[in-house]
Amino acid sequence: MNAMENILSFTLHIILMTTIRVDGKPCSNTSSDCQQVRMPLVSNKLNAPLVAELDVTAMNQQLATYIRDDIESTFSEDIKTLVKKEQDEIKVSMLQDYSSKLNKTKNEYDRHISKIVQNLKAKQSELQLEMSEVKRNISESESTFNKEIKDLLSWFQQRQESLELSMLSEYLAKLQQSQETNNQKIIDLADNLKSQFANLSQSIKEELTISTTYLQTQGNIFEDWKMNLMDTLHGIFAPIKKYKDCSDMKETIHESGVYTIFPDLKHGTRAYCDMSTDGGGWTVIQRRIDGTTSFDRNWVEYREGFGDSQKEYWLGNKYLNLLTTNGKYELRVDLTGTNNKMKYALYKTFTVSDENSQYKLSIGGYSGTAGDMMVYNNGNKFSTKDRDHDTWNESNCAKRGGWWHRDCGIVFLNIEMTKNKLYWNGFYYIKSTMMIRPIM
Repeated sequence: MNAMENILSFTLHIILMTTIRVDGKPCSNTSSDCQQVRMPLVSNKLNAPLVAELDVTAMNQQLATYIRDDIESTFSEDIKTLVKKEQDEIKVSMLQDYSSKLNKTKNEYDRHISKIVQNLKAKQSELQLEMSEVKRNISESESTFNKEIKDLLSWFQQRQESLELSMLSEYLAKLQQSQETNNQKIIDLADNLKSQFANLSQSIKEELTISTTYLQTQGNIFEDWKMNLMDTLHGIFAPIKKYKDCSDMKETIHESGVYTIFPDLKHGTRAYCDMSTDGGGWTVIQRRIDGTTSFDRNWVEYREGFGDSQKEYWLGNKYLNLLTTNGKYELRVDLTGTNNKMKYALYKTFTVSDENSQYKLSIGGYSGTAGDMMVYNNGNKFSTKDRDHDTWNESNCAKRGGWWHRDCGIVFLNIEMTKNKLYWNGFYYIKSTMMIRPIM
């Protein structure tokens, strides 16, 4: 601050000195009026001039030169140095202040970030615990659900078997009752016949005069009537024949239609029998004609079969297994295109495994006009919308109908027909019939 005070004091002196400048009329060497102006400049308390007289003009010139050359340059350099120093000090002070605030802000920011990270870790731990609890609950719920479904299916199967046994017992009871009634009628009829025969014999004895020819004629008529009666009774009480499939009916049934077959020779199911195509004897296992029956069904429905045997239906995977694993069967597929032209595919090998193997398909030995497309499905398990056994990981190929899918393949005859058409090797069809027949 001493340097600053010295500079300010010096500046004030300069200002005082510049204010006492005395202007005189300038002189010219050619002017007669030019004269030197002299005046006292500085005196003491006794009014004694320290400098008696001054040439004002010369003093002004010297003072101006001094101020310009010496004082101004010195003062400017000092001022610049002082200002630069002050600026440097201010910059250092501001930089230190900024650095201090920056460090303080960084520390607060670090503490805030650390607190956020700790909170996130705590939340993550809580979330993991909640997810573990949810997974455990889901696992327990799934296990409970599976057990309930198994129990329900077991109860349903037992109930079904019990109902079948009850119906069979009722049928046998009615049959036994009908047989007893018929037996009583036969006994009554026999007694009546005996009575009539006795009466007839008595009449014959009484009318010995009747010709022998007439008696022989009456005897023949009686024998014919008796044979007809025995044939009728035999037809009534003969055991019911159970046909395994439609080929068993070829000898007795020649018209195509819906009949009852017994694939396991115990339990019957209705099926359409084609008795005209390629020699007949075909058991129809699938038929699509107009899309009135939905084929978007679950695993149980495809196992048991569904639809109307007169129109559209699926025979049932369990019946396909019973038939094709107890004999060698061939498969015929008839297709009707959008132009009403027909094509067919015939396979000499067609086998469907049991439910434990997910009704796995074995097929081969192709001939026909539609193209060997089912070879793509050979060795595949059956899939439905609730049981996905195909090899495509992105989606379930059977979400619109059950089939032996690999990865959604090039054959799909069980697709929903409300928005789609049946297809085989990329060609679209409006009707299809799948039917099987044992190879003799």
